[in-house]
Amino acid sequence: MDQVLRRDGNESPTGADHADRPARPQVVRDLEEFHAHAVAPYWAAIARALHADRTARGQIMLSDGVGKLLGTLHPAIRWTPPVLEIPGTGDDVKLESDGLVLAPSLFLAGRPPTLLGDGDDACQVTLVYPTPAHSDWAETLWEPKECADHALHALVGRTRAAVLESLTRSRTTTEVGESVGISSAAASQHTSVLRAAGLITTVRTFNKVQHTLTPLGGALLHGDLSGRPAARRSAGSPQR
Repeated sequence: MDQVLRRDGNESPTGADHADRPARPQVVRDLEEFHAHAVAPYWAAIARALHADRTARGQIMLSDGVGKLLGTLHPAIRWTPPVLEIPGTGDDVKLESDGLVLAPSLFLAGRPPTLLGDGDDACQVTLVYPTPAHSDWAETLWEPKECADHALHALVGRTRAAVLESLTRSRTTTEVGESVGISSAAASQHTSVLRAAGLITTVRTFNKVQHTLTPLGGALLHGDLSGRPAARRSAGSPQR
């Protein structure tokens, strides 16, 4: 919060700091109230949509490289190695060893990407870019969580739906069981069924297996099953 307020065009960190202090508790309360009404009820669906965006862009990077990935983030961003040009960010920011974090956001629709951090402070430099809310699932994104959960539970069953929801990030079988509240043996059985249905993939590393949602599994989670040809859903296609 302090960082956000200091970046609001105030050039005097001392005088402005003291002047703003009485307002800060109200700002915090306002943000908490906004989050409670506009974000928290829909967070599960938002998280799934952001996960799908990260997964798609990760596949672009693996198949076509970093340059191609950066070219899909926003029409106003230009990648001219070794410089990434972002409009309206002011002075050059030199990245150190920590690199650049890419963070998708559903709350930047119609707005340019935002760069957080200047490379000189303790915060890692982060590029927040708008991720498109596709028309075929945008409406379901803002449905109450209970509606979306009921449909998914009716389709695959409550426990397997919970297993799918736990895989918004990759997990081992043990982690899936702990997240859902079932035994590792039961988690293994459910992941086997989901894998056979093409909803997850499983990769073995040393003595562990790692489960990850497939594009189909991610689409099922946030209702993006419009029946369009698979070729139009290629992860390698730039998202504008």
